[in-house]
Amino acid sequence: MANKPLYVYIDEGGDFNFTPSGSKVYTITAVITHAPWESLDEISALRHRILTGELHPQLSQTYLENCLCHKFHATEDKQVVRDDFFEIIGNMEYIKAHGIVIKKNLANPSFRKPSRFYSKVASSLLDYIFKRYQYSMLCIFVDNIPVSKQKKVFLKAMKAEINAKQPRKDYAIFFPPSASNPYLQISDYINWAIFRKWERDDKRSYKLIEDLLGKKELDMFSRGDGYEYYQFNKRK
Repeated sequence: MANKPLYVYIDEGGDFNFTPSGSKVYTITAVITHAPWESLDEISALRHRILTGELHPQLSQTYLENCLCHKFHATEDKQVVRDDFFEIIGNMEYIKAHGIVIKKNLANPSFRKPSRFYSKVASSLLDYIFKRYQYSMLCIFVDNIPVSKQKKVFLKAMKAEINAKQPRKDYAIFFPPSASNPYLQISDYINWAIFRKWERDDKRSYKLIEDLLGKKELDMFSRGDGYEYYQFNKRK
């Protein structure tokens, strides 16, 4: 589809705390499609049917008012809602996802500077996209919340990598709130499933989205430099 725009929706998981008190892993996932209108009606119908009590009337009004009326969000959503939304995602035909996982205790301190960290992550993510897709324009959406503190650094890294790898291609990068775009909510769910697999060895949700992965998520620092910089205490 060289004559069509390519749409990429990016979500992060974990934190930027490279100590034993932070998350064990950092994940970033891109949902990729030429058809960002697929399943929009189903997603809207699901949310409204839950909000009106047609589905899952046991859900509290507090949850509906504070969470679901704004967006689907895997961390906040109730399990019955997750099950329904994952079912829609799992049946989508025109999306693929690619995830990157970083085990933070294996990341050399030289990579912990945001500019270098995001440059490496952006380079890997874009390499995957450029090798597998053709497009007339690249349109990237990034959830405004996770990268708000590092927005300028992330944006600079993405632009530099695109200009270096695809200098003749048009592109645009946007940072909207995820509530404004269902595909950012899809990327949140898929990234959450990958994060849970690596952070807690919880593969329940991962199994629901595994077939959507263009390839198994990349464990970027699987070998690192052969040194473990700290150990995590076992978590319950």
